[in-house]
Amino acid sequence: MGKLQEQAIPAFGAGGSRWWILGGGVSNNFSDGTDYNIFGAYSYFLIDDVEFSTELGAWYYAINGDDAQGINPNIVIRWHFYNDGDWTVYADTGIGLAFSTDDVPADGTSVNFTPRVGVGITKALDDSGTRLMVGVRWAHMSNARIFGDGDNPSRDSAMLYAGVIFPF
Repeated sequence: MGKLQEQAIPAFGAGGSRWWILGGGVSNNFSDGTDYNIFGAYSYFLIDDVEFSTELGAWYYAINGDDAQGINPNIVIRWHFYNDGDWTVYADTGIGLAFSTDDVPADGTSVNFTPRVGVGITKALDDSGTRLMVGVRWAHMSNARIFGDGDNPSRDSAMLYAGVIFPF
């Protein structure tokens, strides 16, 4: 048998490369709520610098009334429009569903859609492919009137988040 060959670390942003992301964030609606999030994601670059990601988040919603916890599966498309290998700058958009232990907002529902759009950066941390990700996004939460026009309060928040990216 021959020597085991070390697997090459893919260039970040290379089409066909796969990555894990672990992170967290905080969002605020500038009115009555600050929410906390941790998340894990699997990302795949469809083509160079265009990333498709599936994400699962856990939330703590600090709201008027009873606070709630929730889970939030999402899909995200991220375009790294600047990539010099060490740094990338990206824009992303995504949508998911939030399932919470109580209504969010307090007069809303426990099942909501979660569209979002944002910008951010990544930075190489070492030669093993590990990267830092930092971003800001607008995050929306509403049930899209699936329970009727009178039962669709929404919640808009600004979110700051950070994560660590690992090659897969």
